[in-house]
Amino acid sequence: MPVVKSDAYGHGLAETGRILEQEQRVWGFGIATADEARILREAGIKKRLFLLAGCFPHEKPALKELDLTVGAVSIEMLDELQGFARRHGIRQKVHLKVDTGMGRYGVLPEEAVAIASGLRRWPDIILEGLYTHMPAADRPSDPFNVAQIEQFARLVGRVRSAGWKPRYIHMANSAAVMNFPSSHFNLVRPGIAIYGSLPENSGQHARTLKDVMSFESAIQTVRCLKAGTPVGYGRAARLENNSLVAVVPTGYDDGYLRSLSSRGIVMVRGKRCPVLGRICMRAMMVDVSAVDRPAPGDRVLLFGSAGGHALPVDEIARLADTISYELLCLAGTRNRRIFKQSIPGSASRSDQC
Repeated sequence: MPVVKSDAYGHGLAETGRILEQEQRVWGFGIATADEARILREAGIKKRLFLLAGCFPHEKPALKELDLTVGAVSIEMLDELQGFARRHGIRQKVHLKVDTGMGRYGVLPEEAVAIASGLRRWPDIILEGLYTHMPAADRPSDPFNVAQIEQFARLVGRVRSAGWKPRYIHMANSAAVMNFPSSHFNLVRPGIAIYGSLPENSGQHARTLKDVMSFESAIQTVRCLKAGTPVGYGRAARLENNSLVAVVPTGYDDGYLRSLSSRGIVMVRGKRCPVLGRICMRAMMVDVSAVDRPAPGDRVLLFGSAGGHALPVDEIARLADTISYELLCLAGTRNRRIFKQSIPGSASRSDQC
């Protein structure tokens, strides 16, 4: 179940869905809202669409219209879904979420057992799945992970003994897919790994994934500035040597975080170049002294890969003291996107939006 919520982490929901649906092992897609479901259905997606954390009352009409599967996160939500299914003459597919340590969504384990013992309360619901979420799978040495997997496995046994035999059982996110095979059960929910980024401490898997998104800009101007020259707002940076300083017309309004001020690295013609001073709303200054004759129009790689060179988004995220998810979501949804891989079955071309 690839997770494609939040515009496929900035990569384009419809485009990502069309490509992934061609993969045989894809059961369906994890989404957050009925609006996302509509985008996917209008894009021609036929496979399951799973609302990961339930739905709001105003989204319920879409359950029938778009044929959605719902993750129920409370007994009250089960009751609401039962009422909706009865009024509309449908049998609503539902997975029950249980909280085994995230402290976010889900019924408690004892509540899950009680639900399993009283399924007749919801006759118009097809309760076909049981799932939970792992908050620490990106720290494989944390003993909580093994304890959580064992707790969930015991819960699966308890609900079966109570008379409910869920068809789908799932708990593994990207980090758990990589680090904890015992968490896979019969369905997994990879998210960030689908896009080539890595949960922390993914070890050997760092060599097997490749960034899907590349974020690029271009040099607007280049000037030779003398040692001692201040650069940017607050005169926060001061040149130590005579330097070639380029202005790149990309800033925090474009999703390049202000926390990368004087910390970020970009790449020009394969050379790593440091960001100078504070990131502006629509611009940044970069020391391009290491580049041979830099000129306006030269491409600037902010993260990803280009021309055989790579600047991993995970590295830039660490410099920004954040995670790759945030950079991908911001950059991907705030800029023009060019899809370089053609969608299977379509003409070989690049699509833009």
